[in-house]
Order: sequence, then C-alpha cells, then structure tokens
Amino acid sequence: MRYQVAALLTGLVTVLALAGAATFVWLSVGAADDDRRQIAAESEIEAVQAALRSRIDGLQAYASALLQEQDITSFAVRGTDPPEVLDQGRISRGGADYILISGPGRVLVYEDGIGGSIVNGVEDVVPEAVYLLDGAVDGGIFDFVDGPVLAAGASTSPGLERAAVSLGVLLDQQALTSMVSDPSRQLTLAWAGSDAPPPGVQILPGTSPGRVSIVAPLDLARAQRTLVAVIDAPASALPAPAGDGLSRWVMILTAIGLAGAIGFLLIVRTMATSVADVRRGLVAAQERDGSPAVLDSLAGRDEVGRMAQQAANTLRSLRERTVQAIDEARVATARQLLGEHVIRSMHEGVLVERSDTTCIVCNPAASSLLEVQPGDIVGLRGTLNDVLGAELYHRMRERAANPNASQRLDVVQLAGRDLAFDAYQVPEYRGEGHSLLIIIRDVSAVLEVEQLKRDVVSVVSHELRTPLTVVALSIGMMQEPGADQTQLIDAAERNVQRMRELVDDMLDLARLESGQTELNIERYNPIQLCRDVCDFLRPQADEKQVVVRDAVDGDIPQVIEVDGRQIQRAVTNLVTNAIKFSPAGSTVWLVLRDGGDRLFIDVADAGPGVPAEEYERVFTRFYRASNTRDKISGTGLGLPIVRQIAEMHGGTAELLPTEQGAYFRITLPVASRVA
Repeated sequence: MRYQVAALLTGLVTVLALAGAATFVWLSVGAADDDRRQIAAESEIEAVQAALRSRIDGLQAYASALLQEQDITSFAVRGTDPPEVLDQGRISRGGADYILISGPGRVLVYEDGIGGSIVNGVEDVVPEAVYLLDGAVDGGIFDFVDGPVLAAGASTSPGLERAAVSLGVLLDQQALTSMVSDPSRQLTLAWAGSDAPPPGVQILPGTSPGRVSIVAPLDLARAQRTLVAVIDAPASALPAPAGDGLSRWVMILTAIGLAGAIGFLLIVRTMATSVADVRRGLVAAQERDGSPAVLDSLAGRDEVGRMAQQAANTLRSLRERTVQAIDEARVATARQLLGEHVIRSMHEGVLVERSDTTCIVCNPAASSLLEVQPGDIVGLRGTLNDVLGAELYHRMRERAANPNASQRLDVVQLAGRDLAFDAYQVPEYRGEGHSLLIIIRDVSAVLEVEQLKRDVVSVVSHELRTPLTVVALSIGMMQEPGADQTQLIDAAERNVQRMRELVDDMLDLARLESGQTELNIERYNPIQLCRDVCDFLRPQADEKQVVVRDAVDGDIPQVIEVDGRQIQRAVTNLVTNAIKFSPAGSTVWLVLRDGGDRLFIDVADAGPGVPAEEYERVFTRFYRASNTRDKISGTGLGLPIVRQIAEMHGGTAELLPTEQGAYFRITLPVASRVA
C-alpha cells in the first residue's frame, strides 16, 4: 500500500504545480492571440461541416429522385425483382457506396454496398441501423463496422404503400479528400472511445514541423459515440501564438515536470522490484506445471503481496479447471474420432445436411457411389439438391419428416448404379432445427441376384419343359400297338441328353466361378487342338449346311501349356454358337493368330451378330442377344463358361467389333515357345 500512496502524493503535487504554472502562463500570455486562433480553427471545422451537409443534401435529393421511379417504389413495397437501374453500381445510387431500400413496417428489401451489410455489420441491430431502415430522412454520420458512414435518404408517406431509400458514403480518406477544397489540408474522422473528447475546437501540434492539428467533435454524428474531426493544416492557416512568454513558462513547466517524473520513477522502480519478484514466481510456477508454492512465499500485506497471493489462488483454480477440461476434451475427442472413423469405414454412403441446407458430412462411400468429391459439396449450401436432383431430394426430405412411412427405401439409378436411399431427421446440437441424414446403399448386386434368379427359373423351366415333354410323349407312345420303339427311345435319349447338358453347364459354370475346378495343365499343340474341334463339329455343320474352316496366321507356337480339355470345351462352345447362328451356305472360321507373348483363338461367323451395346452382357449368365433370343433357343451359359475358362488360364474372352456376323476372340498367355 505504501507504494501506491507515495506515487499518488507525488503525482498530485506535480499535477498541482503544473496546473498553477499553466494558469499563470495562460493569464500572462494573453487571451487575444488564442481567441483569434480559436476563431480561425472553428472556421476550418465549420467549412468541413458545410461540405458534409452539402453531401447530405445531395444524397437526400438523389434518394428522393429514386423514389420517383415506379420500379423502385413497387420493388420496395411488393418485393418484385430489383430494378435494372440498381445494377449500375455507384452510378445508380448517386455515387454512394451503400444503398438500402425498406418497405412497409421497416422491412429490409434490398441492400448493397462495400464492406458487407451495413445493417448486419454488428451482432445486434443498433439504433443507427434502425434509423436507416426508417429512411434516414434527416441525414447524418453513422457508426458502422467499415467506419464512419455519411447517410441520408427519403421516404414516401406512411402506410401500407410506404417506401424508403437510404444512401450512404463511406468516409474513407479518398472521400474526405474530395470534400476539402484546399489541398494543403488533410481531413480525418474517427469515433471517440469511452472517454468523449471535450466540446469545442482544440488546436494541437501537427504531424510534422510547420503544421497544426485542429480537433473538434462534429454535430452531424448520429451515434452513441462522438465523432471527432481532425484537420491537419499548415501552421500559417492560424494566427501565430505569442511565443516569447510562452517559451519561458514552457521551460519552467518542463523543469517542474522533470522533477516530478524523477520522483515518480524512483517510486515506480521500488515497486518494480517487488513486481519482478512476482514475475519470477509466476515463471517458476510455470516451470513446475502450475505449482503456486513460490508465489505463496511472496504473499504480504501490501498491494504487491496481495497480488502474489491472488495469483497463487488463481493458478490453483486454473490448474484444477484445466485438468478437468483436458479430461473432458479427451473424452469428447475420443468420441468424435470414433464417430468419424465409424462413418468413414461404413460401406453405406452417409450424407448429412444442416437445416440451412449446408452439407456437413460426405463419407468416402457416398463420394464413390455418387461420383463426387467431398470438397465440392461439403461446407456449401444447396449442394445435395444439385447432386441428388430436385425430385429425389424432395422425396428424401418428405421421408425424413415422416418416420412412420410404410416404404423406407427409394431405389433409383444414379451414376450407373442401383442405389437405395433412406432419410432421417437428426436434432441439431445446440439448435432448434433438424439435420437431414441420408443413407445410401448400393443394391446393384442384390438386384442382379434377383434378376439372375428370375433368369434361372425362366431358362431352366423353358429348357427342361420341352425335353421332358418329349420324353413323356415318347414313353406314352411306346405303350401303343405298332409303335416304333427304337425311334421313340432315340428321341427320349436325345432329350435326356439335352437336359443333362443343361444341368452339366450350370454345374460346370458354378464350379468355375467358385474356384472349385482345378486346371490340369499339360503340353498341347494348339493347332491340333483346334483341328480336333473342327473335326468333332463337322457333322453338326454339315447338317446345318455350314462349312467350318481352320487357319493359322503367323508364327504359332507348336506347344502351349494349358488344360486341354477346358480349352477344347471353350473353343467348342464358340464354334457351336457360330454354326447355330450361321445361315446355310456360309462359312465359320477358326483362326489361330500370333500375338507375340499371347495366342489369339478367333472364331468368326456370318450370322446376325450381336448389337454393339450388348457386347459385354452376352458374357453374363443366361443372357442371350436381343436380336436372336426369340428365333433360336439356348441357355445363355456357353459364353460365360468360355470367359471363365479363359480367365482361369490368365487370359480373356471378348467380342470384337465387325461389320458382319460375330467375331469372338480367346486370348491366352504364352509363357514360352517350344519348336
């Protein structure tokens, strides 16, 4: 306490001495010179206020002119589309930076200008902003975030058709320079802090030698704070002060001030020593993880001692609260990380949209299913409506709002997949709204399995019904007198064989796809293997009046290592299909081609071919080309078996484009060539 009392007494004595000396100087120097300087300074301030009032009058006149526009009045009252005249920037608002249009009941209809919203520039709408909504008919300078704003406006008569226009000019340095006629003057405006400046005009030293600063509050301010104008002008703009007597007394005042300052510094130095001890105690407490033991030793009765004790108590409290906050933060972070990890690892797509339509979650599954980048939609408003489409997005919002809907899933084709969408409402944290949660599942495989089941039932029922009918009829006719039993038995055997082949194809394809079939790799001559297929199928081709020819193109290896039985079956399936779909009198070609480290087995026919959009689908189970399915029977299993056999050998099976017929190719890798 002794430090503060000594400092207060020293400062009080110094202030009293300076005040007495200043009073004497003021009386000695004479008031005449000061009066002249004061009048000149007030004239400078009045010129500034006149320029500002003139600008206000211009804004009010232009606001009144805008209200004469029928488009402006209709827009303010009925909220129609903004008139085209407002699109011309500052030209359309009389050179003003801001424009604000309000309708009946002080409803904000339109707002534009630099620096963002002039009404919403602060958290709460201040009275100045409400004044602008009323039309700012009187004009004035307002306090906004961007700085002082000179605003004025006009309004129509009150009532349901009331309209108001307010125009504002940001009083930045460029605008203020344009309002000062003399280029040697520089005008600046600033809002005073909590301590309002004294009324009247003050003359202060300028920013550089030979200049003075004229400071005064402006009566045009329309704010809770005082607006201060500072004119930096040449010293010659004001009458010269009486310098001789003033200089002498300035020296006296300076000496008194120095004496008081030296005494004050001595006291402050003594206090600083104690404060330094407290500072060292705080540093030591920091090094000891917040332990306040060192500060306890500095506690005493004076202000510094009590400050040390209070600092120790504060450290203890902060230490306890910090430990508690760290524990809570660890738990919250662990929960958040767990939730994020679960969402990111989900196979289902997850989208979350806040009540303001801002997307806040898009996990990797949703990004992949919708073929979008999370950065393109997360953090933006209205992006889910764009990605999902207006119709699907609207259905999702309706479904989320109705949790008791009988049908929860909405299956649509999007991005080339069959996707099932479901939606829920989730309460927002610390908010009254609800977020939209959308779950996306890829059900393409499920629908494909369902379609496959239907295809199996359709094909099997069709392909088995006909031979079973023939077998049943053959057995029934055997009991009739005079029946040709040999012919009937042959017909029954052929149809039984047909059913056996269908069942074998289904079982073989299932074994191939499941990996249960093991390859029996041996050395085979590919040319002889293909010729054996041609010889085997030649009777079938002759019956169809189709010629089967084989050829070799290039340096074909004499020996390859494959499962001969499986490769022969694949080639047989291709040639059989070619014979089946070829017209009478045409030729089916089986060609071996050299592909370097690969061997090409090509089968070409002159049949109806396959539509280009179905090239890949013909290799799926039970699928048959749309241009032949109603004309020629089949199971749709031959080509899938061909592809499975080729892929088991590390090769491929594909349908190549051709102008006529169908052109199939089996590609097999050739590890080595044996002469």
